[in-house]
Amino acid sequence: MIEPVQILIIHDDMSENDPLIITLKEKYGDENVKLEKRSSKGLSYIHNHLTSKLIVLLDFDLGQGEPHAPEVIEKIREETSLIYVIIITAKQFSSISHEALIKFINNEALGIIQSTADIKDVVSLVDKAAHELDTRVDCVLEQWIAKRPKEEREKPYLTTRSGETYTLDDLIIEIRKETELGQRMERGILQLAIEQLTNGDRQL
Repeated sequence: MIEPVQILIIHDDMSENDPLIITLKEKYGDENVKLEKRSSKGLSYIHNHLTSKLIVLLDFDLGQGEPHAPEVIEKIREETSLIYVIIITAKQFSSISHEALIKFINNEALGIIQSTADIKDVVSLVDKAAHELDTRVDCVLEQWIAKRPKEEREKPYLTTRSGETYTLDDLIIEIRKETELGQRMERGILQLAIEQLTNGDRQL
């Protein structure tokens, strides 16, 4: 079964009956949308779900004593670059510090949107992130693996020079955690795809 997209909202002023959360739950499922009011708890959730297809909606200011968005996105990027982060702010864009904007750019925030924005604009950004997640190498590979019989997915598929063995399911985790093996696998898959295209195999 292909894993659904998970949406984590880190926002200290939202509640479960916020119209944005209700809209996202209607579209992506109640079980796939989670609210954390404290950024420290949000970071803990992210750490424990590094192998998930995860989109984070991140409030800029997150309460006294809690890491704010520029620090949170840095901490996320210390663990993975495969999570999509959308910044939500009540600030006017012109009042966001140059330093914070640089951190968002350097740490690949997918977008910055004001909390007063129309819900459909926020959902549109989430949909964009979800589409990119579904077309990324690890997700395309996951879809291919999901079609294989369970016994095939769980038996040894690849053995490294050092003698470690990996199943197909293991390889998805390696790619999503961006381990050395996962990065080599991802590069190899992309290289193979490019070679197929450049050799004239353009059928999709």
